[in-house]
Amino acid sequence: MGLIIEFNEGWGTQTKNDIEDALRKCIAEPPESERWVVSLAAGLAQDYCEVRVKTPNQARTRFFFEEPRHLPAAIAAWINLYPLR
Repeated sequence: MGLIIEFNEGWGTQTKNDIEDALRKCIAEPPESERWVVSLAAGLAQDYCEVRVKTPNQARTRFFFEEPRHLPAAIAAWINLYPLR
């Protein structure tokens, strides 16, 4: 199963790659046979980003209002505050 990262339309390639790298570093791989999904949706004109994280044991959502270049660090910091289980 593993970690699945989904982006809606409108993301720049570099931003997507940076966010995906940051997520894979801070989350790592979930336990075998578990599917963890991180969905990212950019708002109008990318003035915000909604991040949804879903594991078999929990789900959480947060809105970020940082510029796209600051999102990898901001999202990783949020996940590291409340590690996934």
